[in-house]
Amino acid sequence: MTEVGEPFAFCGRIVEAYYTNPELDSVAIMWSDGDKNREYYVVVDEEDDQFNALLKEWSYESLDECTRNKNETTRQEFRNAFHQYATEHGLYTHGNPDGKKEKEEVILSDAEDLIFNFDSEKHQHKEELFKLKLKMFEQDVVKNSVAKTKKTALRKAESPLEAMVVYNSFIK
Repeated sequence: MTEVGEPFAFCGRIVEAYYTNPELDSVAIMWSDGDKNREYYVVVDEEDDQFNALLKEWSYESLDECTRNKNETTRQEFRNAFHQYATEHGLYTHGNPDGKKEKEEVILSDAEDLIFNFDSEKHQHKEELFKLKLKMFEQDVVKNSVAKTKKTALRKAESPLEAMVVYNSFIK
């Protein structure tokens, strides 16, 4: 029996073979030694004996097909991982009927933190206050109001609670 490092150790025992790069100048060969699968790399060179030994078992078409399948499997694994992450973090709700509830809980938790633990020194809190005031200015009750004093007070509000009190004055 041929040792792992010796040429052609994979002959007759190839599990799969695929190109390893976009240049298609290197091939990974997954072969079985009977106990476990091993990986071996060869350069795409029709003058190379190892590559020619591979071509006796795997055609260029087989290499192309296996490469396409491997790349699609990798892409699908990425899609699945992204979908799982997005679902778990409430980034979208399709595929997760409870996603809306989770997102609402996150929003309520964030709002609670912003209202009761507001810290004007924290950049994130200042950013959230700005977004809150912006959202309030987009509301028709504020947008269509002619009360310049109230609009100025809303613009100058230094906390979310203060902004809500001013916003409430537009509603009454």
